[in-house]
Amino acid sequence: MKNILFLSAVTFFACSCKKNEGTVPPASDDFNTGTTWVYKYTNYDAAGAIISSANMTLSITGQQIVAGDTWWVASSAGAPTFIRKTSAGYHTIQNNVSQLQFKLPAAVNDTWRVTYSNAAGDYGDYKVLALNENVTVPMGTIACYFAEAYDSNSLEDKVWYNDANLLVKQEQYDDDGSGTMYKDFSLELVSFIP
Repeated sequence: MKNILFLSAVTFFACSCKKNEGTVPPASDDFNTGTTWVYKYTNYDAAGAIISSANMTLSITGQQIVAGDTWWVASSAGAPTFIRKTSAGYHTIQNNVSQLQFKLPAAVNDTWRVTYSNAAGDYGDYKVLALNENVTVPMGTIACYFAEAYDSNSLEDKVWYNDANLLVKQEQYDDDGSGTMYKDFSLELVSFIP
């Protein structure tokens, strides 16, 4: 299963980054220690039936210097994820490399690539398709950027995100083994504490 966004990375990717000792300057004022997201995670089978559903919590637990830059540390089940905001948007560390996850601000047709692993073809080319698109999630109806990601031959992800809440909704797609794509899982924002 490819895990694209920073919440997914929290659960499935381990980062092997050295921590520098000393005082950590603030990453930015976009998060605080204690910033918390709760997502509804739903896993589907190839026929579209729900296999499981549970809430997942992600919290900012502090800051750390990685490769000379200050990153927020986001923790959930699994290894921590490092996230920071730059003028291009929000970045995470995957495969020991800083990668743009959410382009902000964005315009329709803006693009970026996320490489999920070192395996050939394991990437998603994202393209912004809409601005201020309303999406309804358990937290309510929220205006978002909407983007889709494709690898060399198929849809990989649909994401709805904004600067206020970061990831609002994600749908990830997979191949059922016969070439037919299906929604593998979804994440939907339940609550957000800045």
